Amino acid sequence: MLLTAMGAVLILGACTALGLSARGRLRRRIAVLSAMLDALSFLRAEIDGPHTPLPDLIAALAQSGQPDARRLFGEIARRMDKAPGMSLGYHWSSAVRDLADELNLGQDAAAILRDASAFLGRYDAGQQLQCLSYTAARLEACRREACAAYKRHGNVYRTCGIAAGIFVVLILI
Repeated sequence: MLLTAMGAVLILGACTALGLSARGRLRRRIAVLSAMLDALSFLRAEIDGPHTPLPDLIAALAQSGQPDARRLFGEIARRMDKAPGMSLGYHWSSAVRDLADELNLGQDAAAILRDASAFLGRYDAGQQLQCLSYTAARLEACRREACAAYKRHGNVYRTCGIAAGIFVVLILI
C-alpha cells in the first residue's frame, strides 16, 4: 500500500511538473522578448545620441545586468573577437540562430532579430534607427502574442498537468 501511495505521489508530481514547465516556458519567452526590446532601445539611444560604434555597443550589452541579453550579446562579442574578419551582421545572425532555442525566442522572434543583422552597421545612423524601430515594433507584437498566450494558456497548462496526474493515478489504481 505504501508503495502504491508513493507511486501515486510521484506520478502526480511528475505530471504537475510538466504542466508547470510548460507555463514557465511561456513566462520565460515574455522575459526574453522584453530583454531583447530593452537591448534594441539601448542600441537606438546610443546610435541616435553619442553615435557609439556598434562593436562598443555589443560589448556594453555583453556586460548587461539582464542575463538573456548578456548571453546573446556576449556570444556575439565572443564571435567578433574570434573571427574579426567577418561582418557584425554575420555574427549577429549566427548567434541568434544558434541561441534561439536556448533563449526560448520562438521562430518568429528569432527571424525578426536575424533580419536586423541585414542593416546594422551597413547604413547611415538614420536608416539604422528606422530599421531598429521597425524591428522593435515587430518584436513588441511577438511579446504581446506571448503575453496573450500566457494569459490564455498559463493556468490551463498547470491545471491540465495536475488533472493528467490524477487521471493516470486513478487509471493505475
